[in-house]
This record gives sequence, structure tokens and C-alpha cells, in this order.
Amino acid sequence: MRRLFVVVALMALSSPVFAQDSMKKGDKGWTELEKQLADINDQWVCAHKYHRNHAQDCVDFKNQIWPGTFFEVSRQGEVTDKQEMVKRQTATATAHPVSPRDAGPNPQDFKLMAVYGNVALATDRTVFKIADDSGKIGISDQATVLRIFVKLNGKWVPAAAALVPVK
Repeated sequence: MRRLFVVVALMALSSPVFAQDSMKKGDKGWTELEKQLADINDQWVCAHKYHRNHAQDCVDFKNQIWPGTFFEVSRQGEVTDKQEMVKRQTATATAHPVSPRDAGPNPQDFKLMAVYGNVALATDRTVFKIADDSGKIGISDQATVLRIFVKLNGKWVPAAAALVPVK
């Protein structure tokens, strides 16, 4: 987790553009960006209206939208890059090809916390749901998540995430 914060701090210090504070919480631009990023976040994890019944479809979508340098810090503190995440998620999708409605990560309470030029930091509370043997969906875990977005070629994309378990 410490690495993630060091990376974010270095990004914030690396360019004078980050010193510009063009958006303020509560402004129309802030609110619109928060809605846009919340929607991208739902797409990112294939949640809510973006749920996909075939698990591999979600993995393939993530592989397309994640930049090559995407990474995630898991609830266990493991840092995993895009290539490894796609490999692991493909293995899971192969073992469990059908993703019942509402199964998987379900982000809630998305909040845009800071914008530094082409970097946006947000948080959410993600509820992880799984289907039992009878098909009933239940909560398996929850995490508070730091979501990092970057603007590449004029488009906001997910760049990284860090998950902190909710006890």
C-alpha cells in the first residue's frame, strides 16, 4: 500500500500541471466528472448495468480498457500487474464461465476525492458477491477501494486500484 501512495505522490510532484486546481468539489465540472468516473468504474468491474453473464466477456473488456501499466493492490497486499490479472481472471472465467446476475464486485458510494491534471483519485466501497451451489447470491467480502484514473489521449481510463478490507 505504501508503494501506491509513493507512486501517487511522485505523479503529483512530477508536473507543473498538477499544481493547477481547476476543479473544486461541488462545482458542476466536479459533479459531472464524478458521474463519468463512477460510470467508468462500473464498466471497469462489469457491475450493475454493465454486468456480463459470460465471465470471459468481462475479462476481455478489462484487457481492452486497462492501459499496459495498470496494476492493483489486493486486499491481501499483493501487487498484481495487468498481464497477471488477465491471466488469473481468464483461469477463473474458464473454471466458472457463467457469472450470475449481481455476482462479482459491486461498487457503492463512489466518491471523487481529488483531481490533479490528468489524474483523478476516487474511493468506493466494493461489495463482493458470489453464488453458492444452489445459485443464491451472497456477500463474500467487502473492501474500501482507492481507484486511480488517468486521462490518456483525451479519455479517462482506469490506471490502478488499491483494496483495503472492511472488517
